[in-house]
Amino acid sequence: MGTLSEADLNTCLKTLESCGRGAADGDRADESRMLDVLKQLQKGLVTAELLKRTNAGKRLNKFCKHSCVSVAQAAKAAVEAWKQCVKQEQQQNDGGEAETPDAVAQREAPASTSQPGLRAPLALTGKASAMTSGVGAGQRPTCASFIVDPPRCGNDTRDKVRVMLAEALAVGFNSGGAVIEDALHELLAGSGSSVSGEYKAKARSLCFNLKDAKNPDLRERVLSGSIPPESLVRMSAEELASDEQKRKNREMKEWLAKEATRGVNNAATTDMFQCGRCKQRKCTYYPMTTFVTCTNCGQRWKFC
Repeated sequence: MGTLSEADLNTCLKTLESCGRGAADGDRADESRMLDVLKQLQKGLVTAELLKRTNAGKRLNKFCKHSCVSVAQAAKAAVEAWKQCVKQEQQQNDGGEAETPDAVAQREAPASTSQPGLRAPLALTGKASAMTSGVGAGQRPTCASFIVDPPRCGNDTRDKVRVMLAEALAVGFNSGGAVIEDALHELLAGSGSSVSGEYKAKARSLCFNLKDAKNPDLRERVLSGSIPPESLVRMSAEELASDEQKRKNREMKEWLAKEATRGVNNAATTDMFQCGRCKQRKCTYYPMTTFVTCTNCGQRWKFC
């Protein structure tokens, strides 16, 4: 990753500051967002002038004592990486030995080990094409290689959902999260500006399934345009689930069906009764159970 711009650095720090309290309270989504941003900061190059102008060092240092251990460790790693950047800059300014290309390649190697690329769809129209316009053939940037800053709408809750959806898609453009959120808001809120509990629950479900490592097909179908945003937001939890989860759901339904009919097999058979409709005597019945209470000592029991 190259040198961070002032705008990108401020965006990352603002994201950390907005998610800090949620992560401290145990919000896993906020914690995940903070870790992604801290990885970006650790891999990005900074200068002493940039850190001084943005007061970034002081703003990042406070997260080194964050109550969330993983966040604190990632913040310390980012601070250490910045110190190395400033040290190398000073060495170069003082006429010291500059960093060799091999060292640069070795340090930036983790950023280039992204997931296998996705092909851009051949032909898409409407909102689906807007989602994939930022992805080239054979490319699929990860969260650590781009700044998560989708278009904002002015509503704090909706803006947060847009960021979460953009991160869930894990691609190097931000319009995808906004397009899906627009479709979700249009479906569940109409033209109103408020958001409902149903909207929030559906947003959490979409983010969970899109980020599920065991469900890569869903994310790829969304990115390729085979599932347009309008269809995605209408899919049920069963439809969003991975193939493995669908199999588990089927097994659970089969087990429940067997449990529901287990008692039927315990019925007694007899020819004591005649069917009023077909006049046959092949019948089953449930023996009567009598519950008894002793009026002397209060003991209770049953017999058939």
